[in-house]
Amino acid sequence: MLRTARGVKIGVDRVSRPAMSTTPAPLPPSSGELPPKAASVTIEGLPDGWTPPRSFRAQVAPDGTTRLVVSVPPEELAATHLALLEVLGAPWSLRYLKLTDRRVGQLPKPETWVRMDAKPEQVQAALSARPALVWHDGRHQLWMRGKFGDQVVLDELGVLYCYPDDPAFRAALAGIPESKEVGMDGRDYVRVTFLAEADAEEASLFQALSLQRWGGA
Repeated sequence: MLRTARGVKIGVDRVSRPAMSTTPAPLPPSSGELPPKAASVTIEGLPDGWTPPRSFRAQVAPDGTTRLVVSVPPEELAATHLALLEVLGAPWSLRYLKLTDRRVGQLPKPETWVRMDAKPEQVQAALSARPALVWHDGRHQLWMRGKFGDQVVLDELGVLYCYPDDPAFRAALAGIPESKEVGMDGRDYVRVTFLAEADAEEASLFQALSLQRWGGA
């Protein structure tokens, strides 16, 4: 079933989500490849054939700060995400915002899990070891803040946000054209993927990075 998803307030910003389905998307029956975090669909929930563009655009966030909004095809998401994280100054602070429990659906209040002063190499290794959860499952948003306040956000639709609009982030996006074209964040209806194998990866990520539950969302 498709429905309109409300925005979720995170820190000083609000990432609005288009209408989405909380029904888990199955793995492709004849392929060992994992599905994308989200797919554009019709109002009936059927694939509409649209694919995310390979581009980025500058944007002013609701609080007045500048940011870059990055869209890439699913097969480029992991590499692009990791390249943008390299821009952040060490140590990193991590915020894992859990929006959905695969077994019960969208949570009435997101769960926030945090870690301060993490070593970049530890975080990168933990993410890379759990690709199903990080880059193919739409249950969460992953916020990463560097030493100087710069941030990289990966949302549940596979859209990346870089704060602020900075030359270092633009350099990391070399080869990806700047465009006004809107990515998955601009689609009317999307079906978000929830993978059974990501359940164990989520639990092990919390343990590997010593994430602590934080009462605020």
